[in-house]
Amino acid sequence: MTDQLMGRGPEAARNLALVTYGLLFAAIFFAGVPALIAVIIAYSQRDEAPAAIRSHHDFQIRIFWVAFALTMAAGACGLGALISGVGELLEFTRVNGWDGFSTINIDLSRMVIDGRIVSLLVAAVVLSLLAGLWLIAAPAIGFIRLVSARGIGLTSHPA
Repeated sequence: MTDQLMGRGPEAARNLALVTYGLLFAAIFFAGVPALIAVIIAYSQRDEAPAAIRSHHDFQIRIFWVAFALTMAAGACGLGALISGVGELLEFTRVNGWDGFSTINIDLSRMVIDGRIVSLLVAAVVLSLLAGLWLIAAPAIGFIRLVSARGIGLTSHPA
């Protein structure tokens, strides 16, 4: 009754879930900020929504946390590669001559980029690509299921 008085029926809950999927999709283009807004909306609306819409809010929350975990793992791998690379650079470089700031001679001939740095960089790129693919595909699938009036994880036929 109060939802109807406030103008919030099942159609409004469905429209808000559609907007939340749009925000999750847009997160890949705006450094994740829309995903924060989307997950706040999903957390705040999932208890009040009908069961089918609630399943979509749960899915939206899952989309956010999976993307967040993949992004953090990619960042950790990238940071590890950066720290290892700087350590290698500092270990194997030497300044041959110093004649003021206009002429600095650095010998990098002994520097070797080992497999650890390469594997960390590859892992960072792969995890970033997976996070991006997840942020494109998962909201699209949820959006399609919501538009076709199907819940996430709910069977369309009675058991």
